[in-house]
Amino acid sequence: MHKKIKLLGLGVVSGTLMALGGCGGSSNDSASTNNTTTDTHVSMSGVAAVGAPLVGVVTVKDALGATKTVSIGDNGSYSVDVTGMTAPYVFEAKGTVNGQIYTVHSISTSADDNKINITQLTDLIVANIAGQIAQAYFDKFEQTGNASAVTKTAVDAEVSKLKEKLLPVLTALGVDAAIDLLRTPFTPKASALDTALDVIQVSTDPATHIATISTLLNSTTITDDLTVSAAAETSPATLSSDNVSPTAAATAATDAAAVRQVLTDFSGKYATGLPAASALTPLITSSFLLGDVNGANFANDVSGNAALVGGSISHLVIQQIDYSDLTKVTAKVSFTFLDKNGVEIDHAQSWRIRKGTDGIWRLHGDQRVLNLSVFPQLVKGQSGSSECTLTGLNIEIQDFNTTNNGGTIAYVVVAGPGLPQGGLRYIPGAAGDYWTLNGQDNEYYVMGNSCLTTQAVTDTTIAAIPDSASYSFTAYAADNSVIAFPSGTGNGSYNVVVPHRPWTLAEAATATVPVISAPVSASAFGAYTSGALNIAASNINPTQYGRAYLAQNTDTGDFRSVEIDFAPTASGTLNTSLALDPASSGNINFRAMRVESIDAYQRVLSTGYTVSTSLQ
Repeated sequence: MHKKIKLLGLGVVSGTLMALGGCGGSSNDSASTNNTTTDTHVSMSGVAAVGAPLVGVVTVKDALGATKTVSIGDNGSYSVDVTGMTAPYVFEAKGTVNGQIYTVHSISTSADDNKINITQLTDLIVANIAGQIAQAYFDKFEQTGNASAVTKTAVDAEVSKLKEKLLPVLTALGVDAAIDLLRTPFTPKASALDTALDVIQVSTDPATHIATISTLLNSTTITDDLTVSAAAETSPATLSSDNVSPTAAATAATDAAAVRQVLTDFSGKYATGLPAASALTPLITSSFLLGDVNGANFANDVSGNAALVGGSISHLVIQQIDYSDLTKVTAKVSFTFLDKNGVEIDHAQSWRIRKGTDGIWRLHGDQRVLNLSVFPQLVKGQSGSSECTLTGLNIEIQDFNTTNNGGTIAYVVVAGPGLPQGGLRYIPGAAGDYWTLNGQDNEYYVMGNSCLTTQAVTDTTIAAIPDSASYSFTAYAADNSVIAFPSGTGNGSYNVVVPHRPWTLAEAATATVPVISAPVSASAFGAYTSGALNIAASNINPTQYGRAYLAQNTDTGDFRSVEIDFAPTASGTLNTSLALDPASSGNINFRAMRVESIDAYQRVLSTGYTVSTSLQ
């Protein structure tokens, strides 16, 4: 299991609706000249964000197709040297927030003063200039006619038209009416514009070239046809007071701040040490449920998690605030837990935070009656003298309370991109145990195995799995009827979004996996019986917690295991020990150990040894 705080859980996050955010610079009213080459030292800078700062890279492309790429720094900041490049420029910011991949674009003419926002709003500005989705325009920017169409007049017209559509909401939230959404500077988490961008959302359909703009209030949407220029939009629809009142918009902004505060309060309980479970309880609703774990058990578990001490909550994205029932106003959020050194412990997706009838916001969990996760996993393992590399999806299902499911679950079918037609069937075990894939003794769906001549899923099929692919979990009774879950989302079905596809088998062969230096080999590990076992490894992602695992079984079924979460060193190494008690009966016939690293997309890279009596 790859989740570092087991009970924090993972869940659904929308791949199409994203809260907006960013930062930038100021405008310049001088006349624009295209295809201008910079001879003196010039840098473009700003902030790349999507409701939270992106962690990733910014690439700038000039009119001739030349590109430069830089890493995104603190709080989404970027700076790229464009000396010698030819204006105008298009920008692409690509990175992650809470394990989700986001790509947004922006644009600049030679008349701009080198400060440019890169957000979903600027992505929409680029799309309107291009008459197509911004990604396609960025990819072919250097082709004939594309760059020449980028004049300050054209850019300013689209900036102005977008502001016109959003101005009622912007004004209601105290944003200066003179705002330039492309260039005006602001500070994330500390300005009226950032507050507004937490309320406004946008999604674009690449097939129809229609963008949909909405708010967290979920009470109205307007559309923007990318193929229609600003000049042709004489009376565009707006997020006006007719359908989004200033009071409601202000309420959403106030509630968004309160949602952030409850998470800040939760993190604050760990400022100097571990809190008592009773200190966390006031921050939790009475009906809290997270991966089938109730509030009392959640509080007891996380109150003992030393990794949280001195840590923080970061990259908060409020995806929606549901006001359909004013007695149960609920926000859907994602966020990241960081330890005191800024290393990611876990990321939480599709959490709910609920406003009580007393007006106080509290943690509400994901409201699921099963604990679910899906994540790509690469396994490089030694079994005896053989070494194989596997790639696929690890699909985890646990049921801690079998009485709250709406019926007795006989099996769950998991369906989604890259899986067989009709999905995969998972069979329950004992309460709390991981369910197993039908016909297997584990939950791992292997798509490719270097030790087999036939691949279950071709590399072409794996490569075609889209980012933010959704996988459905549907529960069935013994008579094959669908069981309707009594809480959470769906009617007998939950969905889990996977940020990035699995590795192809060809990619897996060259991936950077952990390298185990102790024990030195599977045969050396085969001599281990009990007590402390020293484990050392390198090539571990230093920005995220990893895991180490050790297990044994005997011919009488005396199975013992232990696993730990660990923060790698800054150089990406691990040196620790795990211990198992001596077997109480029988002879050891199975041994396993592994070290796991987590990449920026929450994919797991595992290296380990497996030794059974038949291989010794």
